[in-house]
Amino acid sequence: MKIILVVFLAVLSLSSCSFLSKFNSVEGKLLNEENYATINDKDYASGESQSYGISVTNKQKAVSNDLFSLDFSLYPDASFEISRLLPNDRTLQTLKVRRVSGFASGKGVLHTPIGAFEISAGVGLSYLDAFNDTIDTSKVEPTFRYEGTYTAFLIQNFYGAVSFTFQESPHSTYSEYYALVYKIGYVFGKF
Repeated sequence: MKIILVVFLAVLSLSSCSFLSKFNSVEGKLLNEENYATINDKDYASGESQSYGISVTNKQKAVSNDLFSLDFSLYPDASFEISRLLPNDRTLQTLKVRRVSGFASGKGVLHTPIGAFEISAGVGLSYLDAFNDTIDTSKVEPTFRYEGTYTAFLIQNFYGAVSFTFQESPHSTYSEYYALVYKIGYVFGKF
C-alpha cells in the first residue's frame, strides 16, 4: 500500500506542467557500476563494470553574487542505461539489461566558487528489460535513488560532474545498484 501511495504521489507531481518544465539539461554518463538482480529465481551480479547512459534532468547554476549559496528544489529526472549481468551460476548465460527510469526527486545544492555540491533523493519507476538466448523478461518496479554529486561548469552552459549513486528496488527483481558516474552535460534552459 505504501508503494502505491508513493507512485501515485510521483505521478501526481509529474502531471504538473511547471514541474515538467524543470527538465533543462541533457547529460551523457560513463558509469563504473555494480548491479545485483534476481531474475527467474537466479542471482546475477555485474561485478565491477563500465556502462553508459543518457539522462534528461534539472541542473542549476549559481545566480547569486554571494561566494556561497544554498538552493533546494524538486525536479523530474529520466534516464536510459545499458549494462550486462553475470550469473552466480556459471552454467547460465550473461544477461544484457536495458533500464529506463523516471523519478520525482528533491535536492539540496551548495554553490561555491569551486563548483556545486548536491545531495538528492528520488522515487519513481524503472522499466527493466533483461535478455539473452534463453531468457527474455521485462518488468516495471518502484525504485528509490540517492545521489551525491560535485558539478563544475566548464564553458557557459557546459558542465562536468562526478557522482555516487545508490539505487534500490526493495523486494523486487533489480535489488541494488551502485555507481560512480562521470557526466558531461549541457543546460539548455533559462536560469
